[in-house]
Amino acid sequence: MNSGYKNECYGCKACAEVCPKNCVSIAEDSEHFFYPFVNYQECINCHLCEKTCPYGKPLFHDKDQTEVWVGRHVSDEVLLNSSSGGVYTAIYKTLLSEHYIFYGVRWDENFKVIHDSANTEEECKRFRKSKYVLSDTNHVFSRVEDNLRRNEKVCFSGTPCQCAALISFLETKKVSMDALIVVDIICHGAPNQYIFDRYIEEMIGSNEDFCSYSFRFKNKIPYCGKINSRSAELKSPQGESVILDATNDPFLRGYYGRLFYRPSCGSCAFARPQRVSDITIGDAWHIEEVYPEWQSLEGVSLMLLNTEKGKCLFEKLRHQMDLRKMSIEWAVKTNAQLREPTQMHKSREKFFRRIDRSGFKESVDTAMNDNAILCMAKKIKHAMVRPTHRGVELCDVSECRYNHKGTCTL
Repeated sequence: MNSGYKNECYGCKACAEVCPKNCVSIAEDSEHFFYPFVNYQECINCHLCEKTCPYGKPLFHDKDQTEVWVGRHVSDEVLLNSSSGGVYTAIYKTLLSEHYIFYGVRWDENFKVIHDSANTEEECKRFRKSKYVLSDTNHVFSRVEDNLRRNEKVCFSGTPCQCAALISFLETKKVSMDALIVVDIICHGAPNQYIFDRYIEEMIGSNEDFCSYSFRFKNKIPYCGKINSRSAELKSPQGESVILDATNDPFLRGYYGRLFYRPSCGSCAFARPQRVSDITIGDAWHIEEVYPEWQSLEGVSLMLLNTEKGKCLFEKLRHQMDLRKMSIEWAVKTNAQLREPTQMHKSREKFFRRIDRSGFKESVDTAMNDNAILCMAKKIKHAMVRPTHRGVELCDVSECRYNHKGTCTL
């Protein structure tokens, strides 16, 4: 398998799910990312796998018709338990009242990241919060197909490539999508499950040693009393809580350093203002420059309403949010993943060459320049203590890119 092919495969598994002869299998490569392999002895040349693949499909909506809003949920509890401003909760609460079936991403009992369905608020709560691992789509495309054929209403959420894969899958199967609402997240990139498992095994122990792991934990930092949502919380069965961030945790250090994303993340065709979904949600970075009463690290949602379905849903949920209208130009300027794909860490290949023989933490430490990490931590601390336009813009948000010599090259 050549590297070019890997840059075109998003790992959605739609090709295997659509195959009528089950002759497309999914297997790991040397970096432990999943790719499809075809058993050509059983293949009937129907080409459904090729027709379903979202790569290169013209599925995008016209960005000139997109409305852009930012906002925070009116409930403090929802804000605290959301990655950004809580719009996802507003979406599922609104649609559950209209008897929608929800598909989102959750942890399973073994801390694997999977897509699954939900019919209640308690089940949908498991879909809240970021999971910085590419989810196993878990055959949900066929389940969505069955729901729609039974005239049930469905809302599906996922990365842009997963949303595109679902739409392409349903088009291939000639299923009406009138009762489907698609919500995509603004995605920076995704590691694989193997990397997270190695991290847990090495740094924490077995699954029995902790009972929850939550990315984007909104804790107040002791030295400045402000929230930094670029952190994580680990809880033990005894109720003890450990707060992790990029200065003390190798997974977060590698994730925010773009060290171990899937190859296709570096050439993602969906990192653009034209979207495939009805609603796009993400973080409203730099919102404090426009509305000083809001801080992006405390959680403010960015919403792109891409279709009439999306705009109609927004009208139904807006009473749950404190909202401000923005422009698509502002959204693109302040969110790098609406402009271009993620720039991979220069030592990505070094990390993957070492992880199987050297372990997770040592591979992260070797691949990343510690001076750049220390510089980043100092700049973030400085920006939080004495916020400046330059400090916030370059250090506190996802767009910051270090040249691994300790300086920012945004």
